[in-house]
Amino acid sequence: MVKVVGQDNSMAKRKTCNHCGAVNEYMPNDVRELYRGRDMTGCGEGQDGFNCGQCQKEITTRSW
Repeated sequence: MVKVVGQDNSMAKRKTCNHCGAVNEYMPNDVRELYRGRDMTGCGEGQDGFNCGQCQKEITTRSW
C-alpha cells in the first residue's frame, strides 16, 4: 500500500485568472481536459486547465 507522507510544493505552479484577477496555485494533478474537438479544417484541438478557486471560471494552462 502506498502512503503519502507529504506534498512537494516545488511542483506547484501559479496562474492568474483573467476574469477576477485571483492568483491560483495549482498542482499538476489539478489540471484536467477542459475541451476536445475539431477545428474547421478537421484537425484536433483542445484545452487543459482547471477552475479558478475564487470565481470558478475555467483557466487554460495548455491549448493544442
